[in-house]
Amino acid sequence: MSLMSLMSIRAEVTKVPMSENPTSPAVFFRHLPKTAGTSLITTLSNAYGEAHCHRFHDVGLGFRDLFNEVVQERGDALSLVTGHIPLSLIEDGACGTEITILRDPIARLLSMRRFFEGRSEAERVRLGFSPRVSVAELLASRNPEVYNQVHNGLTRFFCGSDPFADPDAPEFWSATPTTAAISECEAVLERMAVGTVEDMPAALRGIGHALRVPYDLETPIENTTSEQNDDVALEEIRSLVEANTVDIAIFHRVQKRLSARPPMRGHVGAYDFDPRTLFDPQPGAQYEPPHIPGRQGFLTCSPFPYLSWLGPTGRARIHVAPSQRPLALSFVLYGVVPHYPMDDIVFTLDGCPWPRECHRGGGHSVFALAAIPPHAGPVELAIMQPCAMPVRLVEPESPDNRTLGTALASVICEAA
Repeated sequence: MSLMSLMSIRAEVTKVPMSENPTSPAVFFRHLPKTAGTSLITTLSNAYGEAHCHRFHDVGLGFRDLFNEVVQERGDALSLVTGHIPLSLIEDGACGTEITILRDPIARLLSMRRFFEGRSEAERVRLGFSPRVSVAELLASRNPEVYNQVHNGLTRFFCGSDPFADPDAPEFWSATPTTAAISECEAVLERMAVGTVEDMPAALRGIGHALRVPYDLETPIENTTSEQNDDVALEEIRSLVEANTVDIAIFHRVQKRLSARPPMRGHVGAYDFDPRTLFDPQPGAQYEPPHIPGRQGFLTCSPFPYLSWLGPTGRARIHVAPSQRPLALSFVLYGVVPHYPMDDIVFTLDGCPWPRECHRGGGHSVFALAAIPPHAGPVELAIMQPCAMPVRLVEPESPDNRTLGTALASVICEAA
């Protein structure tokens, strides 16, 4: 099958977004910097579909108006909002369920040091850092962006309108949080669905239950901040501890609270779920990855063209909503190289091999699956690729350092 033939097949099916479902307000992932949040954002973007998520990258002047505008304009089509958004900018309860991930404060600050060190020279100069960013430089900085992070930054992030979080207030420059700041931070974390980087499997189970996801959440990527060649001296660690004693105490109180809870087993029940986390294809429609929720094991969808690559495990899943009618689905997949062994791609339905016909063409292939029978609960449709290869092996000059094999380009639903 030629690429032109493939395009004509795709053109015959109407391209529509997922139906908007006003189940509940958008989930709010309040992302404390350097807590492996990008991994969780990828996980949740898979679960809700990138088209139904909004990530704020700039929280500068006028942010509150921008936040309100985005939430109001997108309305029921918005499932997730996220960003480095402290309570001092957007108060608690601005959206629906709030979640966050915490990390040991010293590990977080060492990760931040490496992050600053890896920035461009111009950015380091702007922040007042030398090429080799030291712990002493971090602690001595009076740049509000830096000071806000390295002097009990967790407490500042979650303490709301307290002056300790306001760079224009004298209290901001104090080394010790106010009693009100500590109390508000702890109260907010008590109300939120919280996990820790140190126990990410438990964090994903807890967040999955809080968000009523009827399948296991997984992180297809890990935190990419390298911990190699970090020759920070013991004395430097001690100075970080002294400057962040309140954060350390709050973090360990959260850990103690989480460890006291009964362990959660698996995901929520098959009939107590948020339908926004499932793929509900309609006959006569074609869906590109940003409009396909219920995904797990895919990397973040790349734009233009929209491609959702299978993650490092080589096994990605799409969780399909209950259906009273049989579903005839065709998957348009892309191989990383023209001669990729597309014929060896395997589909399973709830773990059982599922018949499909493969029609190849120009790097893309169309996999027409046998009709999926009516089902009362969610079903798991898995795609397993035979192999993956480093992008730089294919294109030596590429800046892409990923290892890729197969990407999902679209799903077509026809009348069965």
